Amino acid sequence: MDTLDTDILIVGGGVAGLVAALTFAADGHSVLCVDPARPITDGQKDGADLRSTAYLQPACALFKEIGLWPLLEPHATRLDVMRLIDAGGTENVPRQTSDFAAHEIDQDSFGVNLLNWVMRRTLMEAFETSSATLHAPDRVTRITTRLDGVRVRLASGTQVRAKLLVGADGRNSFVREH
Repeated sequence: MDTLDTDILIVGGGVAGLVAALTFAADGHSVLCVDPARPITDGQKDGADLRSTAYLQPACALFKEIGLWPLLEPHATRLDVMRLIDAGGTENVPRQTSDFAAHEIDQDSFGVNLLNWVMRRTLMEAFETSSATLHAPDRVTRITTRLDGVRVRLASGTQVRAKLLVGADGRNSFVREH
């Protein structure tokens, strides 16, 4: 049975987990990210996430700080106007619409919009040159806390010793539950 030692173990290989792993690695920590499946990184494949996500300026600043921005910028669509639509009520039709422009608060933009599969593909590309490691497919089956950190067993039989455990494993989080 293999035993891996790392500073930080991140459970969950979605956007949040991958960005956290790259951020900690950029800060000099040894990082292992575990996910049950590799993210789909091609928008044309069945099951690809064709949604997009808005990343506001603080996220863009982080992407720049950890070196992701040059990879993301060619795919980013600026968010210059934010439109809020009140469409509640029994008729479920727009009742009121308000637009806010970034220049009204002395900003060039509120942030950017990126396709989810493009973001995941870019994050996986960044992993190739990062000191962070992605261990997938695999999943956590047991968590044991200790004074000096945490011991985790993976379905593959691998044991991981980490100083910090980060749960980025979604709505039905195994980490949060345990």
